[in-house]
Amino acid sequence: MPDGSIRVATATPSIRVSDCAHNADKILSLIKKAERESIRFFCLPELCLTGYTCGDLFLQMPCLKTRARLWIRLSAKARAVAVLVAAGFPLAHGG
Repeated sequence: MPDGSIRVATATPSIRVSDCAHNADKILSLIKKAERESIRFFCLPELCLTGYTCGDLFLQMPCLKTRARLWIRLSAKARAVAVLVAAGFPLAHGG
């Protein structure tokens, strides 16, 4: 932008509850679209990788491992674009 401003956007991906692989693909597609549209800061909804209504699935180890693995993969792919992305997902800690 010539006047020193930046473009900021938000979007909600079309997700499937607890289908992290599908959701990661949708999120990456939106990030790439944001880059094509010269967006520099892009906000996604919380829990967009898992879906908000997973309930007890948030606490199951297979779900924890899958979403962490896919978040790392998604983050690695997103590094190739010139967009700062903000999103949230559940993270287990403690024990």
